[in-house]
Amino acid sequence: MGEGRNNTHLEDSFAKRIEYELKRAERYRIFVSFLVFDLATILDAIGDLSSAGENHRKSFIRSLNSVIGNSVREVDSVSNGNRMKIGVLCPETSRQGAEAAAKRIQSALSNYCLDHFKNSNEYFIPVEISSFPDAAGNRSIASYTKEYADSIE
Repeated sequence: MGEGRNNTHLEDSFAKRIEYELKRAERYRIFVSFLVFDLATILDAIGDLSSAGENHRKSFIRSLNSVIGNSVREVDSVSNGNRMKIGVLCPETSRQGAEAAAKRIQSALSNYCLDHFKNSNEYFIPVEISSFPDAAGNRSIASYTKEYADSIE
């Protein structure tokens, strides 16, 4: 498909990319993993729900999206950063590889938050991991396709 790192996708094309990679994994019997980072706990630290605060939140989410984009491989795809959850599609990545990537990304996000908020709080960003063909995750990768297609902003 030709997309590289730091690319964000509109949610509908990101959902199509999930479908494409899942079909490819099934056809060629290769791994694919999907990470979902939940930003709600970090966004609570921003507070201010005014319109100016909302603009700050959106800008902050875009910055987090950029941090994630800089922490993934060329073949990985990062979803649009204008939402409470950011998805990362990792083709040809086993569950173990996805867990290592999740830890690396969580560390980068935590360090960014420490610098951004200028305090010593620990920032833990929850992550869900789904892998194919590994069924150890709570959700299948296919279940995320509808979620991302229905959440166009």
